Amino acid sequence: MDVTETLGYEILKQDGDFELRQYNSYILAQVESSSNMKDATYAGFMKLFNYISGNNSNRAKILMTIPVTEEQVSTSEKIPMTAPVTTERSSNNAYVTSFVMPSSYSMETLPEPKDKSITFRQVPAHRAAVVRFSGRMTEELAGKKIEGLKQWMNKNNLEPKSNFVMAQFNPPWIPGFMRQNEVMVDV
Repeated sequence: MDVTETLGYEILKQDGDFELRQYNSYILAQVESSSNMKDATYAGFMKLFNYISGNNSNRAKILMTIPVTEEQVSTSEKIPMTAPVTTERSSNNAYVTSFVMPSSYSMETLPEPKDKSITFRQVPAHRAAVVRFSGRMTEELAGKKIEGLKQWMNKNNLEPKSNFVMAQFNPPWIPGFMRQNEVMVDV
């Protein structure tokens, strides 16, 4: 599948691998999975990939955008559709995997998914603190990067306003040292 679009942003501040960014509004297609991060990401990715590959009301093929995101969430809270493909995690092991929809679509023009576990969320324009890194995304690596991002945010008087989101930009067959990842949080 061709990748046609990367989620755009403006860099407001940069300090090595840390950035403060401004994002415009975008739409996320999301799937919630109750499992460990690796299994939830795979299950969510496959459902979303099938959706953009034509498993929708119009049988439309939707070009894939990057990144794919994961966010850990509490199973007691409902997450509206936003951000890139994400998996969210909570102590209840619920993750939300998200694909950013191409900017040519609106909430009204997106084809309806045949898989009813797929939802959509309009993410408003926002600022986010981000750390960029390479490697194969694991819960352990993400945890270390979240801690580093928290320290950088503290030094810059930034307060988190959302869950931390893990973003992956490469297909699974790319070696870890060549992979591009980010952890981001709204501020």
